[in-house]
Amino acid sequence: MTMKTPADAKWIKAEKGEGLSIVFYDKQGNKMTRRKDPTSGSLLGSKAWRHNNPGNLSIGPHSRQYGAIGSASYTITDENGKERTYTFAIFPSYEVGRSAMMALLKSSRYIELTLDELPRKYTGVEDGKPDTKEAIEYRNFLKKSTNLDLNRTLESLNPDEFNMLISKMENYEGWHPWEEGELYEPIQKIVAVKMHNHCITNFLVLDQFEKNWISREQAIELAENQKLRAVVVHRSKQVYLRPFPHETPFKDMVC
Repeated sequence: MTMKTPADAKWIKAEKGEGLSIVFYDKQGNKMTRRKDPTSGSLLGSKAWRHNNPGNLSIGPHSRQYGAIGSASYTITDENGKERTYTFAIFPSYEVGRSAMMALLKSSRYIELTLDELPRKYTGVEDGKPDTKEAIEYRNFLKKSTNLDLNRTLESLNPDEFNMLISKMENYEGWHPWEEGELYEPIQKIVAVKMHNHCITNFLVLDQFEKNWISREQAIELAENQKLRAVVVHRSKQVYLRPFPHETPFKDMVC
């Protein structure tokens, strides 16, 4: 049995995990992992979804300014056979990622571009260089899916047209959620302790389903692996746990 990710979860940090997975953390240490569907040819669990980044924005000043909480890098082979590394932003939610994308297209770097010019800029084609296959395909997709005059500028679009453009770009970038590919792991919490000769010997730990008494050594191992909410203190030859600042002291949990 697994627990569904709380709707009010607020992620403050994210990083690349094993394989193509992305791991999110909240301020309590609870963790949520998103991964790609391993089925051959499946689009589910796409990069855009794993990153909460519907526009597949790269990490940089803009994405950080608009809420990015991490990044992940991927090395791919381009159409000329050259290996290139791209680093994409990770946002705390779809809404934040979409807002960052909208803000980018409304910035001075994009707002005066025509829809015909947009794919070149968005896919990173350098000035003076010929269109890449990606830019051509992107332009053709926008022409067919939006039915807008490609000679129009982004600035000329009314709000409905602009939102429609964003949605079509999200479709092209590949927003494919995969509910089964999301794993929520609430961090275990200490709710009581046992003491002997003024030393803590056991901890009562609450996980997502039940409470269990564990030894001091087991608790330290869990905390070191970020699976138990406690601070591991290494002092001289002694290793022990303490609560995070402003949390209930262990001496007040003795039973």
